[in-house]
Amino acid sequence: MLGTDEDLLRDLMGRAVGDLHASPAVTTRVLARQRRRRWRNRAVTTVVTGAAAGTVAGVVVAGQGGGARSQPGVTPARLTAAQHVLYQLSDAAATTPSPAGRYVELTETQSGGIRRTSVLDRQTGDVYTYQRGAGVPSELPVAKHDSPTTAQFAGWPTDPARLRAFLLSQARQQNALAEKELQQQLSTLPAKLREKKAAAAQPEAGITADDLVFEQATDTLWNPLVPPSLRSALYKVLAGTPGVSVRTHTRDLSGRPATEISRVDNPQGETTSTFEDPATGTVLESLFVTPANRATGVAASTDYDLYQSITSSSTLPANPYSK
Repeated sequence: MLGTDEDLLRDLMGRAVGDLHASPAVTTRVLARQRRRRWRNRAVTTVVTGAAAGTVAGVVVAGQGGGARSQPGVTPARLTAAQHVLYQLSDAAATTPSPAGRYVELTETQSGGIRRTSVLDRQTGDVYTYQRGAGVPSELPVAKHDSPTTAQFAGWPTDPARLRAFLLSQARQQNALAEKELQQQLSTLPAKLREKKAAAAQPEAGITADDLVFEQATDTLWNPLVPPSLRSALYKVLAGTPGVSVRTHTRDLSGRPATEISRVDNPQGETTSTFEDPATGTVLESLFVTPANRATGVAASTDYDLYQSITSSSTLPANPYSK
């Protein structure tokens, strides 16, 4: 991936206006999603193949969109098997404490074997990125206010229905911002090319509120600054989102026992999966499998983030890869 919003926008605009297969509407959506995952993917990565494997007990959530309601610590009656698993994760997350220090350090391995340490400042939301891998710098510029702060996360609603509405509103605002940025870029094109692209731009069909809520929930769960009450509520939102698949007794790419939560993003056919520690509700891995799409010029890819440890300290850690 590219290093800044401007770089990312330039790359996506190249797809939208360089070849006449990718419509600006498609590009807008890709840009909005990439902004939400931006700092985890700020290095150039290599496409890989493969996925986590394990014993599978597959079930599908049949939620009603608003999220099942319950009193704290009480599992509602008449849940599907998948919803029951998600409520178990919710209970586990609610009792797993957050890191205490100001600076929270997340170590991971990404696609292409890139080793990365991301340091999040709980007070400012600034993110420091250190990494080691072929063709990537050992340190990236500080991403200012790139994550919600602990105080901001504390202001998010934890009632499942209200949280779902909040996530949906947030997604739509991000999409609108991405559309505005895209249109600003299109306005700089020569008139004939701009007219051709405007004529080709059609609203992207098939995007639903459930698609957006799932993306927002899973794009939030991996963040180590998310407090226990909010993490717990996010699992309840997923339990009320139709189309969510749950696999129990599986493993992440490093072999750790995990519960997999996944869903197909209908328009692009991308399957997004998040692997959780069943004992703590902590995210172990994020997996993104995208099929090839000749119409949009998107190549098939499999990308992952394998999270290895979360620690915290009162002082900013040094770059562990500088030696």
